[in-house]
Amino acid sequence: MKTYSSIFLLIIISIISCNSPKTEFSLVPIFSNKMVLQQAQSNAIWGTSAPFSKITLTSSWGEQVITQANDSGSWSLQLPTPAYNKSMNTEGLSFMVSDGNSTIEINDILIGEVWLASGQSNMQWFMNQCDGCVINQDEEIKNSANDMIRMFSVPQDLTGESIKFRKWLSANPENTGSFSATAYYFAKKLHNKLDMPIGIVNTSWGGTRVEAWMSPQKLNSLDETKDLIPNDYSFLDYQDFLKKQNDSIAASINEKYGYQMFNVPHWSEEKEIWNKLSKGWEDLDLNDRSFINDEYDDSSWDFWNPSLNNYNGLKCDGRFEAVFNESDRLLSDGVYWFRTSINISDLSKDYILQVEKGIDDSDQTYFNGKLIGNTFGWNLERKYTIPKNILKKGRNIIAIRVTDTGGGGGFNSPIKLYNENGQINVSFESFKYKHHGFISNGSNIIVHNYNNDELYKLDEEKRIDISKITPFNSPNGFSAMYECMLTPVMPYGVRGVIWYQGESNVDNFHEYTNLFSGMIDDWRSAWGVDLPFYYAQIAPFIYEKNLSSQSLRDAQTKVLETTQNTGMAVLLDIGEEYDIHPENKKDVGERLSLHALKNEYNFDVIANGPLYKSHVRKGSRIEVSFDHVADGLVSDGPLTGFEVAGNDGVFHSAKAVISYDKIIVSSKKVMSPAHVRYGWKNWFVGTLFNSEGLPASSFSSM
Repeated sequence: MKTYSSIFLLIIISIISCNSPKTEFSLVPIFSNKMVLQQAQSNAIWGTSAPFSKITLTSSWGEQVITQANDSGSWSLQLPTPAYNKSMNTEGLSFMVSDGNSTIEINDILIGEVWLASGQSNMQWFMNQCDGCVINQDEEIKNSANDMIRMFSVPQDLTGESIKFRKWLSANPENTGSFSATAYYFAKKLHNKLDMPIGIVNTSWGGTRVEAWMSPQKLNSLDETKDLIPNDYSFLDYQDFLKKQNDSIAASINEKYGYQMFNVPHWSEEKEIWNKLSKGWEDLDLNDRSFINDEYDDSSWDFWNPSLNNYNGLKCDGRFEAVFNESDRLLSDGVYWFRTSINISDLSKDYILQVEKGIDDSDQTYFNGKLIGNTFGWNLERKYTIPKNILKKGRNIIAIRVTDTGGGGGFNSPIKLYNENGQINVSFESFKYKHHGFISNGSNIIVHNYNNDELYKLDEEKRIDISKITPFNSPNGFSAMYECMLTPVMPYGVRGVIWYQGESNVDNFHEYTNLFSGMIDDWRSAWGVDLPFYYAQIAPFIYEKNLSSQSLRDAQTKVLETTQNTGMAVLLDIGEEYDIHPENKKDVGERLSLHALKNEYNFDVIANGPLYKSHVRKGSRIEVSFDHVADGLVSDGPLTGFEVAGNDGVFHSAKAVISYDKIIVSSKKVMSPAHVRYGWKNWFVGTLFNSEGLPASSFSSM
């Protein structure tokens, strides 16, 4: 995880602006067939045309609206929609918009309830992200056919090009796998309760910080971020400036050190584009084709020798974190080659090479110089067939190019080689390896000719120079998500927002309350309405020891006090110790839906889990009071996770007993308790609930 200060060095520099002006007659892509419009309100419709064109929109429900494009060709209008009525012929709804020369017709419109879903990877997480990534995913997708639930997903593309191909999709076995799981379960719950169409506008990007989702104006207004942004900051101008600066630095490094730059295909969510680009990775020659050959001399390479031998508590010898410390930042990502030899006596059957939990982030795997597999996706299983016709009696060579674009990287589980006749063990320690390239500009690889010892001895000048090359396509630049993932759908008519983010801000938890509150205010200002904002508190996970996710959870809780018209879904009971992406997305979506049902649709439901209210000392015990206890507090098994401390602030594990709507806490080690806390760890499974089965949030009274 990158630090707060360094994250803003990763500035977006898109060659093609995500907001580049156009003059042809068009609607923005979100206005397409099968769209869902928010009922009973005036909905913004916008697009481009020739300057000063007269724009006329006529709807099948009897509305006609006229406007005029401005001098740059941009136009917008407000289209009223009726309240949803079950007798309304929703399947036949449409509208036509004309500039006097051309007409665009949008068909199969539904009118119902629309929500915006946003955040980082846990909101992005697809229903079929990978096998077993979402509980009961196959059955859920199989039975998902419901044309009344529809989703529009903004593609993860900072150029703004891929969104042109994006359409609204109905829930069905073919489409639902690509839906945000959290948003799908939210929509499904609403539909079941409201019996009307539900539309979701999903704009999410894994690994993004809250700061990237705010406008430059808002960032400049907050104490936490204003000093990081130039006063005359302009997203588009700054992109151009930094691109030129970056190109100059890259050229200088090439001249000084002989590094060679290679263009790398950029990841795209669009399947057709992605398939083409992934093929490009296979064919990309980084001056490394000789590495796959049997006769290649790798005597100068080092043997892989795990020293840390641990990845978030899991033994995994193949992770880069098992070899390189945080100080080895030049070696923590980039392009790695791994080579090893194995002996084979049985040539009668094909073999399978398997890495069950994937390779972070991509690999091209060769056997005896032949490509056997090429996969993109850090957590996707690798299962490649080795045809028997390329096997050799005796010595065989495995060569793997691993490309890690940032953060942790490497092999997520051991390598297995087997056929029906048996298994051949392949240990990581048998591999020799070479760091071959640095990732730069998001779309470039800087190839070098240093061996490992030389890399360790790089002088400070080289380290500084390399660090100056900033990723062009990083999503965590100033306002990057706001400009490229939000503005394409802003201000589309929505009832409110659901949000699942915070994992990437654990390192600056002390600022998160103000930052997140500022983001909510920013979005409300952009939409011009006090949008309800319902968010998921991050789930427990075994973060690095120097991080305090419990403090981030606490910062999220405080937003309920600082910002009105908000609600929080607590997830203290569904975290997974070694996976930051809990498989249980159904409870997340449904807990978010409870807030909407209660506050927006007037259902008599309990939406909140217990939240710490106050405590009083009673002798050697502390009595803790909570809000939102419903018909009382309950525990799931033994009530654990409570601690008390005296005035010295040293906490000790404590016994906790439920007394209807209160908890009585005590410890023999603290006879004069002054403070109490619950679930105050990175990793913890919640044991305290209200009578409705909603978990209590972690808290600390200090």
